[in-house]
Amino acid sequence: MSGRPFYLNIRHKISQLLNPALCLSCGIPVSSSDFICTDCMDAMERVPSPCELCGLPNPIDDAICPSCLHHPPLWQSMTAPLIYRDNTRKLIQALKFNEQVYIANALITHIYPYFNPHGVEALIPVPLHLNRLLERGFNQAEEIANALSSFLNIPVDRKSLTRIKSTESQAGLSLNKRQHNIIKAFQYRGVRTYKRVAIIDDIITSGSTMSEISKCLQKSGIRDIQVWSLARALKHD
Repeated sequence: MSGRPFYLNIRHKISQLLNPALCLSCGIPVSSSDFICTDCMDAMERVPSPCELCGLPNPIDDAICPSCLHHPPLWQSMTAPLIYRDNTRKLIQALKFNEQVYIANALITHIYPYFNPHGVEALIPVPLHLNRLLERGFNQAEEIANALSSFLNIPVDRKSLTRIKSTESQAGLSLNKRQHNIIKAFQYRGVRTYKRVAIIDDIITSGSTMSEISKCLQKSGIRDIQVWSLARALKHD
């Protein structure tokens, strides 16, 4: 993390100690351990009846949606509790683009029970390319992984997965361009042998990034890959 986001994080923590804590979304007073008030958390939509594989709303009464039954993804399950719109979108964008890194911990404080830690040996954040990391000063996926680690007591593996190709942002690209953009963008060199891991990111949109990472992990012998994210973008959004 560069000096500026580190300073902003420290300033936020000092402010919490000296003043009544305020909801990060609406600004009303809240408990210092809550970060976001109950009304604002309730207003953040959860994905209804999510498919266990793609995280999208399942149109049938089953664990896996028809699309995933016919074309299963490379990973074994996906958890992305929030819908990426309205307050959720605003907070994640503030985390990602406004250097408000403490928002990662604020959201995880409320949604960590959605994630099943059973058997997960490591949390692997989606890495940024070095150029993007130097530009932004921090990796939002790593901040989310750090927060999950503190609640679920699972170590974060920050070294095994690297981004070796500097790609353009996936935002705004078509599905076909997303898939092409991310080809051979990652390299996995495991520091140890894992049976089950969770890949961590802020938003799942098309799943192209997770598919490419899953290929790398499978080549190393990892057979149980979980995908964990704060939010899921719905296709019509």
